[in-house]
Amino acid sequence: MFYKRISNTDTQDKLDNIRMELIDRFGVPPLSVKQLFSVHQIRIQAEQLGITKIDVGARGGAIEFSPDTPVQAITIIQLMQKHPTWFRMEGGQRLKVMVMLEENEKRIQFIVDLLKMLLVDLK
Repeated sequence: MFYKRISNTDTQDKLDNIRMELIDRFGVPPLSVKQLFSVHQIRIQAEQLGITKIDVGARGGAIEFSPDTPVQAITIIQLMQKHPTWFRMEGGQRLKVMVMLEENEKRIQFIVDLLKMLLVDLK
């Protein structure tokens, strides 16, 4: 029941409410449940940014933007200039990620931080 509610949630506030309800009912969740919430938080932020796909594994990956993404090109350019060994554009809508992140927690945190950097200019 909770998994379905989490997957159907479309805002951070609703996700936070489900998380609080889960903690009230069952106590502190295990790591796998925390990761589930983190992944869904990433999905919500990705939708706001017009990101259609995030495929980042232990050896890097890619982030694909929709043609109508609200993320400004200058934001991505500045990101690549700040971290030239981490990011590269492939075509007009695909950001290649070249960071080795073996641990799931570090990979999730890296993506969360990246999305926050992309969200900054939208607010």
